[in-house]
Amino acid sequence: MIKLILSAPVPAMAAAFEHSFQNTENVEIIPGPFETIPEFDCMVSAANSFGLMDGGVDAAITAYFGPQLQERVQQKYHP
Repeated sequence: MIKLILSAPVPAMAAAFEHSFQNTENVEIIPGPFETIPEFDCMVSAANSFGLMDGGVDAAITAYFGPQLQERVQQKYHP
């Protein structure tokens, strides 16, 4: 079974997630940035189609995994 973990770095976002998913099984809300999630198998981000990962959440993901992530995404989808 898939478990969905939503990170919410802003308290209002965490409250909105809690309200929206209060009766939903296999959904966990982490009140903090994604870096505080102890373990995960994949990550989904609302990124752009060019593989530019230099702003907002994408910049945080690149900082977490390293600049090679952006390079690999761009090589795969925009050779």
